[in-house]
Amino acid sequence: MPRKSRTASPEHGAEGSKGHILAARLAAAHEQERWRISRELHDDLTQRLAALAMELGTIATTPPPLPALKKRLRAVQRGVVQAAEAARHIAHKLHPSELDDLGLVRALQGYCDDFGRREGIAVEFESRGVPKELKREIASCVYKIAQESLSNVAKHAAAERVQVVLEGTGDKISMRVKDSGIGFRAETPEASVGLGLLTMQERVVLLRGDFRIHSQAGQGTEVAVAVPLDAP
Repeated sequence: MPRKSRTASPEHGAEGSKGHILAARLAAAHEQERWRISRELHDDLTQRLAALAMELGTIATTPPPLPALKKRLRAVQRGVVQAAEAARHIAHKLHPSELDDLGLVRALQGYCDDFGRREGIAVEFESRGVPKELKREIASCVYKIAQESLSNVAKHAAAERVQVVLEGTGDKISMRVKDSGIGFRAETPEASVGLGLLTMQERVVLLRGDFRIHSQAGQGTEVAVAVPLDAP
């Protein structure tokens, strides 16, 4: 089965009309992301809060007997916890606070641990030589690529193991996400890559970085990114 590979580097978007096309595509991707977050706020968080308000209103106007009241209040309490978790999830999508509080290495380690527990996939995380201080744009870009890559693993790869390697070498920071899954299907490689990962690819190019995806049927997929530490 032929090996599938996608590559993006600064040469592909650094000059002329290609740069304008890249910027336009990124702007469109950002608008799509804002739309998704808006829909999530409307369809999830606001509906949860509205349901809680209605339940509290019912309890206030027609209080049930004490045992039933306690049961309904516990249900409301669970709903509040779920709404708070939904709000945290949406805020995390916009910008994970862990990046500012803990730095890229610890934030990504925590995310990999959470992902492994949530999805039942063994995640091996390694880091070496990563600078303690990174520009926010660089840290955010690398973190989001890891998020999207792992999300695609959970959705498409049917993998049992994933390796995430974060490394600082000289004047750049690099990351590899390699899974043990099914790889791209030769006839539909784009479906396995996912729109979100393509958006991250464009973000890397704007930071003058290098982005590659390699996949082979039955032998998993590897996402590799390298970003210069002096990226704008």
